[in-house]
Amino acid sequence: MEVVLNHHGMLSAVKQKVFRREVAHILVMTLLACALFLVLQHGAFAAATKDLLKVGDDAVKGTFGQDSSLMKWLLIGEVVVAIATYIGTRSFKVLGGIIVLSVFINVAFAIIG
Repeated sequence: MEVVLNHHGMLSAVKQKVFRREVAHILVMTLLACALFLVLQHGAFAAATKDLLKVGDDAVKGTFGQDSSLMKWLLIGEVVVAIATYIGTRSFKVLGGIIVLSVFINVAFAIIG
């Protein structure tokens, strides 16, 4: 009597099962993306007669504008984080990256407000 242990067949079955799951996942995500595009193309959703968010425009500018308290605290937080990360890493790259992030946030707040 001869017994042969072959794990290659089992490994192949596992690979096929994983491959089927990946293909099914990609197919479901593709179908969901197509459904989203179809919904967005529908005329009833795109033909709004007035801007429903216009009422909150002043509140957004007051909260996130360039002269808001949020902007002040954000800048203070950025300075503290920049100093702490520079002390921790002693790398000017980290300090420069946080400065670039601060400039980007200032530009974004200027565009919003």
